[in-house]
Amino acid sequence: MLPSVPLRALLVTTQAHACALPLEDVIETMRPLPIRPLAGTPRFVLGVAMVRGQALPVLDLGALLGSPPASDARRFVTVRVGTRQAALAVASVDGIVDFAPHDFQALPPLLGGADGVEALRVADGQLFLTLQAARLLPQDLGSLIPPDEEVS
Repeated sequence: MLPSVPLRALLVTTQAHACALPLEDVIETMRPLPIRPLAGTPRFVLGVAMVRGQALPVLDLGALLGSPPASDARRFVTVRVGTRQAALAVASVDGIVDFAPHDFQALPPLLGGADGVEALRVADGQLFLTLQAARLLPQDLGSLIPPDEEVS
């Protein structure tokens, strides 16, 4: 569904994608923190990091969008996913921008099943994927976080 109202978004990049995250989903951006890997998780899960005293799953945004996992994330973006939080590992945070509703294009039918991608925007020859954090991340996100006693 295309945004029907102006959208204020945080622009981030992965190794292959430029993305717009609705600012209402973003908590903060930060330098990457130490990550504790977790065995048996999907390839886009880098592990768990302690963010402000809370164990958060760290997800490779590029891998979530279909790129090979990257090991060179330079920033974390913490996002709200319903009542939970997650840290997205990205290559860069490029600023905040306001998009008008007419700036967006509907996804072509073939791309309609792209998880978390809500719409497309082309600006200055660059394609931006507009993401919805709640649809981008797996429903069972809580199962990716180990019990508190296992993370120090």
